This record gives sequence, C-alpha cells and structure tokens, in this order.
Amino acid sequence: MKRNSFVSLLALASAFLIVPPAVAQMDSAAEEPVITDPMAQARDAMARGDPAEALSRYLRVLARDPGDLDALSGAGSAALAVGDADAAINFFVRAEKISPRDGRVKAGLGSALVQKEQPRAALRLFDNATDLGVPPVDVALDRGLAYDLRGETRKAQAEYNLLLRARPDAEATRRLALSLAMSGDKVGALATLDPLLQKRDIAAWRARAFVLAMTGDTAGAESAAYAVLPRYQADALRPFLSRLPTLKAAEKAAAVHFGHFPEDKVPMEMAQVSPVPASKGMPVAAAPQPSPSYSSTPATRPRFDSSGRLVMKPDAAAPTTSTAATAATAAAAEPSPARQAAEQKAADERSLAEDRRAAQRKAAAEKAAAEKKAKAQEEAKARKSNPERYWVQIASGAYKPDLDKEWDKQKKAHGKLLAGKTPWTTPFKATNRLLIGPFPSKGAAQDYVNDARAAGLSSFPVTTSAGQKVERVD
Repeated sequence: MKRNSFVSLLALASAFLIVPPAVAQMDSAAEEPVITDPMAQARDAMARGDPAEALSRYLRVLARDPGDLDALSGAGSAALAVGDADAAINFFVRAEKISPRDGRVKAGLGSALVQKEQPRAALRLFDNATDLGVPPVDVALDRGLAYDLRGETRKAQAEYNLLLRARPDAEATRRLALSLAMSGDKVGALATLDPLLQKRDIAAWRARAFVLAMTGDTAGAESAAYAVLPRYQADALRPFLSRLPTLKAAEKAAAVHFGHFPEDKVPMEMAQVSPVPASKGMPVAAAPQPSPSYSSTPATRPRFDSSGRLVMKPDAAAPTTSTAATAATAAAAEPSPARQAAEQKAADERSLAEDRRAAQRKAAAEKAAAEKKAKAQEEAKARKSNPERYWVQIASGAYKPDLDKEWDKQKKAHGKLLAGKTPWTTPFKATNRLLIGPFPSKGAAQDYVNDARAAGLSSFPVTTSAGQKVERVD
C-alpha cells in the first residue's frame, strides 16, 4: 500500500473513534459479513508483514471499545510499522493510562520516540520497559538506534549484537554496519553488510553507500548510489553524501536514518532514500519522492508528568470529525512559547534530578557492593585462620585478664591432666571460656572429657565454628 494510503487510513481513525458502536458494527458487517476474531486477524496481518491491514483491524476493535488495551497496543505497533510515529504515540499513551506498568507499552512508546528523534526520553522508556520485565533483546533494535542518535556508538553496537546473537535480523545488521561506520570502522561495517550484499539485499546496498560516505570515500559512495538508485535520485543524493564525513557521530545517525542535518532542515528526498527507523522487516530505504522539499520545524521534545508517564501535546487530544475544528481547537489549546519554555525547563530539571538520583543510587550500590565484598573477604580470611576446631572447656570467667589466674588454679589442682596443655579462650555470651586443645576430632575431645571427669576435673567438649576467633591465654 502506498504512503498516501497509509496517511488516509490513519486519518480515518478519528472517524472510527467517534462513530457510535452500533453504526461501526453495521459498517464493519457490511464489509465483512463474518468476523470471528478481529484481534486474531489483526495479529495475523502483522505476522504476515501487512501492518496497514492490522491497523485497520485494530481500529475496528477500538470503534467498539476505545479502552481495549490489547487493541491500543496493537494499533500503536501497527502505526509504527507504517511510519506514523505520532499516531503510535497517541495509541500508546492511551494504553499507558489504562495500564501504567505495562512494559510492552513503555517499549512501544520508546520506539515511537526514537522515530521522533528523542533518544534520551526513549532510553528512559526502554529502561522502564526492561525493569517491568520486557527482555532486553526485545528493545535492542530501537535502543541501539537511540544510542546512535546520542553518538554513543559502542553502546549502540552492543545492542545490535545482543539482538543478532539471539536471532538473524537484517535490519539490525544494517544498523550495526551504519553504526560501525559512524565510529570510523569502515572495514568492520562493510564486512557486516557483506552477507546481505551477497543476497542482493537492495537496502543493504543503499546502506553501503552511506558507509562509504561516512568513512570518507565520497567517490565510492556516489558510485554505489548510482548503481542502486535511479539517476535522478542519485543526483539528489550526491550533495548529502559529500557532507556526511564532516559530521559528528550523532549527526551522522540523524542524517542517514532521518535525513536531518545539524541546521535541522530536512531534505525530504534524503529522508526517503536513507535508512528509516522502521520496525523489524521494514526496508532501510523507502521509495523516494520526485522532488525535494524542506522543513525547518524542529521536533517537539517529549514531556513527562510527575509519575514518569509521557504527556501528550494539547493537539493530540481525542480527534473530531472536522479537520478545521481540530486545527482551531489545537491552536487555541497550544500553550504560549513562554509557557512551553517554562514547562520544558521544569521537565529538564526533573530529568536532571532523576539522573542525579540515579547516579547517587548507583554510587550507593557500588559502595554497598564493595563493603559486602570486603566483609566477605574478611570472613573468608577469618575462616581460613580460624577453621572449625574441637576443644575442652575447663572453666570460665567474666573478666578476661583473670583467666591466667584461673589457669594456674586449675593446673595446680590437676597438674597431671593438664600437663603439656595450652590454655585458650573465646567469648561466650557475657563470659569467656577457658579452653584446652585443640583436639584432632570431636571424639578425641570427648574421650579427654571422660578421663578428666573420672579424675575429678569438671569439663565438657566445645566445638568452635569456622571464623570464630580463639585466642591464647598468656
């Protein structure tokens, strides 16, 4: 289905969402007399790689039940797959209000914000998603792109490799190659693309042109572009290819994935023929438009409320049937530039505060881990120097320095039994044991006790555990 068809389909969402359920059911019945399970049909369409049909199915479900969580999440994913991040955000935010601790919804919002070129907010949402149980491999593809957009290419490559170790993924392979090129690794990037090039993957050949351009081989990049693109597209692409080597890593990511350059002007042909942040299975480059146009409107930064949930813009409220009325309402509800700046400043301050708290928590956790490790090492050392041993207690005393006197007393009374024995002590509750030993075994200690009692020395066996300190009485 062509892009204008996608746009028309999403525009119809407004009408679906306000049509009375009975009317929606009549319209649906007129088109499809037998619908056994529209949710199953929608999921099947996504599995077949037809997100447009899936979105249509989900919208029919939402026409009957606007609060259906599964349909909202599915519609968000389908909207992402057809390239409408704004519609995806709308669906996911509505789903988040219903289930604020749904990790899949957080992950979907993160992917949508990556397409809106908001990597910092997206990374926060991906972290939230994994904290809520989403496997890291499930967000690795778009989390990697978010890191690339921040110029953190090593982290990005780690994410792509995490996904590729789990399963083959052509899109992850192309993004990994582009990320390697952003970090200056031309050889690694081309080697990564080679398996796809051997399969005549057209998107991979286009990615190769960007790899060559980013690593300084402008002539090779232009030759590659002319080899896989119609001449008028390659002609339009030439000035962009020549600029890529001069950009920083984050700027290269914005350029090759979105067609955006540092001055925030968007050459639409570049955006169309460059790799787009599509979902798994989407091509790296879409069909180009016949003539370039430019937009200087910067992407609006996302805002979060006090609970960390994404706040929709006023113009993303529930749609109405009239386009003019919608525009008027949005214009009236749009806050003033001063208010927007104040709100954004507050959001940034909250974000920085959260970053500081996260750093403090990390430092506290590292300190606790270090202390725990040191304690474990001390305990291991104590256990090694004081293993489990077997003794015989012959007396006790509350005042430890007087134990030597008690030893002299016992030795005077039982000199034959204590001959050759050495006195030791260890604390026990509010007193201190006076011990002799150690004996080679528990049985040996018990045998000594039996002989000592027969000779009139009151005693009993004692076993000290590993790590329990036993000191010699001087």
